[in-house]
Amino acid sequence: MKIIHVSHLYHPSTGGVQLYFKNVSERLVKDYGDEVTVITTNSYYGPERKLFKKIEPSEETINGVKVIRFSYRRWHIGIYNFVRKILSKISLPIPEWFILQANGPYSIKMNNYLKKVQADAICASSSNYYFMQLPIWRRCNFFYFGSIHLSEDRSKKVLSKIQKQSIESSTAYIANTYYEKQRLVESGIDDSKIEVLGVGVSEKEFYATPSQIRDFRKDMQLKDGDVQIAYIGRIERTKNVLALINAFEKVALHNQNVHLLIAGSGNDYIKHLQEHCSVLDANVATRIQWKINFLPSEKPVIFNSIDILVLPSNNESFGIVFLEAWACKKPVIGVNIGAVKDVITDGEDGLLMKKDDTESLAKHIETLCRNEEMRKKLGEKGYEKVIHNYTWDKITARLRGLYSQGMIQVKS
Repeated sequence: MKIIHVSHLYHPSTGGVQLYFKNVSERLVKDYGDEVTVITTNSYYGPERKLFKKIEPSEETINGVKVIRFSYRRWHIGIYNFVRKILSKISLPIPEWFILQANGPYSIKMNNYLKKVQADAICASSSNYYFMQLPIWRRCNFFYFGSIHLSEDRSKKVLSKIQKQSIESSTAYIANTYYEKQRLVESGIDDSKIEVLGVGVSEKEFYATPSQIRDFRKDMQLKDGDVQIAYIGRIERTKNVLALINAFEKVALHNQNVHLLIAGSGNDYIKHLQEHCSVLDANVATRIQWKINFLPSEKPVIFNSIDILVLPSNNESFGIVFLEAWACKKPVIGVNIGAVKDVITDGEDGLLMKKDDTESLAKHIETLCRNEEMRKKLGEKGYEKVIHNYTWDKITARLRGLYSQGMIQVKS
């Protein structure tokens, strides 16, 4: 098959959508002999952000996948952000068309390419970007991978008018969880239009030797019997890392063997968190370690070296980091919200904290810190869940099956 994947960002940029398309694209090429092209922007960071770092070259082949990166309009970003702040300050709603224009990416060359390119299947993500209107622009075998971060507040609108129109014009909508499917059906999308796939990991890529693990823990100044809690992912305000730091402080004050690792990529928000930590009790602050912008090759060692993974984010479409921790048989703690509840079975393969409740998180951390057998049981159950449901091989096979079914529907 000839397949086009469209994403606002792609490798070497990091993030859930980037990881998804990189893994399924490369497996479609390697395992099925498909011709896969990724259409993306030339930025490491989202096209709606003022922060910009160019990725070059504009066209290359990565592990058999052709990648074409387009430049896009950026001059408007500061203006839109200013207007957005004004509207928010005077309590006026932000118009849907305004959000679409602000997010972009607006690239005439990219749009013209997508309007003309011929493919057996086209899949794009995520829902708030301009190119997701492609099934409105032209008839094609289009798969709308929304990757929507749904608010728990059901009074908030899930889909804009143009998003709903795009989904209805698509061959199918790809959801990460059944919770996402449920919310879309409530918003008026036909149940039969939505397919739940989820995301994946490759457990083989998360192997680390005992000596690598031992050396890493030594570098982190951990002794035998010490328990390392970790946040691993993009370090930004929306991930609620501050809640984890506050919960850790409560636990660490009367548990001397507990340590915290904050690892991942980020921006200036890291400085804010580090300043917050600098005024904590010295006995607590010295047990908070940072691993910023680590190399992809370091990921297996980091995950295998920790004892507990925490993702305190209140707004997730799935939480691939849970799968990564489970691939290393590590227990996880997430927030008791819709999508995460679909991934973690509370008390069986992880624990769910109450939303925005530091006490709840601290209690779960302390429970796991004091119970090594429980940590082992939750981690092993999570590993079983990954092997049965969430390997990239399984996800890719399901996705390709959808592409093939869609080809038949479009031709008929």
